[in-house]
Amino acid sequence: ALRIAPRAFETACAASRERLAHLAEAMELRIDRQSPAQRLMPAAEPTAAVGQGDAATVLLPDHALDATLVLPPDAPASDQADSIERLSAGIQDITDAMVDSNDRGAILRMILETLFRALKLRRVAFCLRDPKSNSLAARFALGDEQATWLPLLRVPLVAQAASPDLFTAVCLKGVDTLIADATQPNIAQRLPAWYAPSTLRAGSFLLLPLQVKASTIGLIYADRLEPGGIHLSERELKLVRTLRNQALMAFRQS
Repeated sequence: ALRIAPRAFETACAASRERLAHLAEAMELRIDRQSPAQRLMPAAEPTAAVGQGDAATVLLPDHALDATLVLPPDAPASDQADSIERLSAGIQDITDAMVDSNDRGAILRMILETLFRALKLRRVAFCLRDPKSNSLAARFALGDEQATWLPLLRVPLVAQAASPDLFTAVCLKGVDTLIADATQPNIAQRLPAWYAPSTLRAGSFLLLPLQVKASTIGLIYADRLEPGGIHLSERELKLVRTLRNQALMAFRQS
């Protein structure tokens, strides 16, 4: 009746479900699991595990990567409340800006600034895929001494060995990953050689890949100098992912 091939119709439906999920998360809409609307949502994306106790793990079986996330003691309630307030306010400002403008660069900078201030980061950077080198190259950032470290931040999207380094594996899988202590031996041995210079290396860092149809197009990188410097409650983690999804929406709109 519509003169549309079944496969094309299924692809359009899948894209619509994905966009609906991003919009619902960006607008912080909660859909009950028993609601008929829940059937419209795509399957949950793979995410970094955040558990109770001393450690949680991210499992990437295809690459035999077992990255341990040692969680530091809980942050003071006042610090978490301030972080949540800043993240929520930033998300609202970005939502308003996306309604009024299609300036992707401005939206991405607002996202980085929200993360930078709310999480009290040392540095935060946005990387975009470079088709010529098939890698994620840092385009702009916030933080100290950008001229010395920004050119070094380049993540290959092709494994250079049988077992890819942590950055490449995470970006290929599209898994949100928090490394709370990058000095641990099992983490340090999986860090790439390009991350070794002291001008770039950090004690704790956060990786938020941006994927479209299972293809990685970008990465948000954030860090603090000291191990255990970045610690996120479940509420903070949800808001951080909402910011990442807003970055994806900015690409779709433009």
